Amino acid sequence: MSTLYVNGTIHSTSDPYATALLVESGSVAWVGADDTAESMRGRSGETWDVVDLEGALVVPAFVDSLCLDVSSHAEPARSGIFLSVTVGRENPTEAIGYHLVDSDEAAGAASDLAALVTGTGGERTAGLAAVVGPGGLDGGAAAHLTAQATAAGVQLYLLPSEAEDFTAVISALRATAQAQGTQALGMARHRIAWSGPVDEESMGTLAENSLSFTAVPHADGTLATPVASLLSRAVPVSFGSGDGPADPWGTLRASLEHREAEQRISARSGFTAATRAGLRALPHSLGAQYAAAGRIAPSSPATFGIWAAESLSVQAPDGRVAAWSTDTRAGTPLLPVLEEGTAAPQCLATVVDGAEVYRSPDWT
Repeated sequence: MSTLYVNGTIHSTSDPYATALLVESGSVAWVGADDTAESMRGRSGETWDVVDLEGALVVPAFVDSLCLDVSSHAEPARSGIFLSVTVGRENPTEAIGYHLVDSDEAAGAASDLAALVTGTGGERTAGLAAVVGPGGLDGGAAAHLTAQATAAGVQLYLLPSEAEDFTAVISALRATAQAQGTQALGMARHRIAWSGPVDEESMGTLAENSLSFTAVPHADGTLATPVASLLSRAVPVSFGSGDGPADPWGTLRASLEHREAEQRISARSGFTAATRAGLRALPHSLGAQYAAAGRIAPSSPATFGIWAAESLSVQAPDGRVAAWSTDTRAGTPLLPVLEEGTAAPQCLATVVDGAEVYRSPDWT
């Protein structure tokens, strides 16, 4: 079946001025202009389903790189999310689950890492472990588990909850790099999620050892992590909801309006953190499955969100981005205006592999 979407704004680097796209067999077959779409439809001789976007914006679907409370957004597709990375002993379907390992369990498993990364069904489906515990992640547990996981080539997702836990995690990673080498640590591709500040030394450890970072907003929606500094050091940054409600555009807005002016980033960089960066941080065993996702271009999966937005533009923080990049002639794909006082974008539909998994009752 072929579905032609017309009369919209398509966020596509392959054609930044596209207003239409064609979906065939779960993939994007073409993006371009409405008049070309109509001509193609006439020549095809086939019956295509036609969806009038009525000016809506089509963007790659979001990735929630850390969801600690599944109940807070039981229907992620309503927020334009197609993939959630969850943490828990029982993980929902349609999500990537990291097995939960508390501090006591980590410290007590001196020689059996496999037990930490095996789910309740007895099969090591993803080869992942998450370390988080109600008692905090102490230095001994962090050092022990990081060393074992790195030696085994298993990716850890480290979730410190307090500043001292974060310090312990960084120290453990630094010690492992010294003992096993930066290359071994980089091959494991460990991840850290954190909602607080990061000092210069810690940023250096993250950058030197190919570690990825998930920034989690505070309960009030603001970001405290130095997003711009991390990105400037080539540390991959993604966004996660943590234990709060899923609000991808809200987190993106928080990155534009960071409490520290020097940590503000462009909407384009924030959008990458909310989409492709979360896919790139997945372990090799899963990354290939989503390698082509996170973009709208011919041959990519037809996985996108359809949004009603008050207005669109190319946004940069404080004019620190070269003027040409915000000029419409530069061909930079548009995103919703997220400045204070503008209405939040509304999700009209979420499409995954060509199938509509959510449709707003307000969009007919």
